[in-house]
Amino acid sequence: MTPRRPRRSVAAVALASLCLLVVPTLALGHAELDTANPADKSTVPPPSEVVMTFTEALDPSASSIKLADAGGAIVAQGSTVDSTNTKTMRLELAELAPGNYSVRWTTKSTEDGDIARGTTTFTVIAPTPPPSVAPSATVASSASPSVASPASPSPSPSPSPSGGTGTSTSSTDVLIPIVVALIVLAALGAWLLRDRGRRVG
Repeated sequence: MTPRRPRRSVAAVALASLCLLVVPTLALGHAELDTANPADKSTVPPPSEVVMTFTEALDPSASSIKLADAGGAIVAQGSTVDSTNTKTMRLELAELAPGNYSVRWTTKSTEDGDIARGTTTFTVIAPTPPPSVAPSATVASSASPSVASPASPSPSPSPSPSGGTGTSTSSTDVLIPIVVALIVLAALGAWLLRDRGRRVG
């Protein structure tokens, strides 16, 4: 009976060695996640895309990335395998609202056709507003109140002839001395005629 024990021990060691060789080979047959951006459990501003790199080349026909919100609704899908690096998948994103998101990925290895699945998560926070920029001197000067330019003086109307005022001589002022002079001459002539008549008589 004793010779059978070494045989059983040898068989057990051989089986264990075979398992050690086969199990890693099976594990390496899947396209598992290597890196992710955004990273798993990270907190980030709204990303423009999800980029994932896997351990094996991907079959585009059965590999995908889907993004779900906190309620489980799919908010983005339609990922593509990078043509220059077939181990990488990308998912373009519209601007995401702040909140928790999960990335659900599925891969099919081109080496053995095995399917692998997994999930990562990240949290989106509101983007930090850019610092306000002080207005430049040009803007400040343009904002200063403008000084109104003095209005050009309007030409004054040329003086029109006045109707009897001012320094101009009217016809009435000229006639009065003439009339007075004629009266004086008439009176003087009448006096001379009368005086001559007295002398003749």
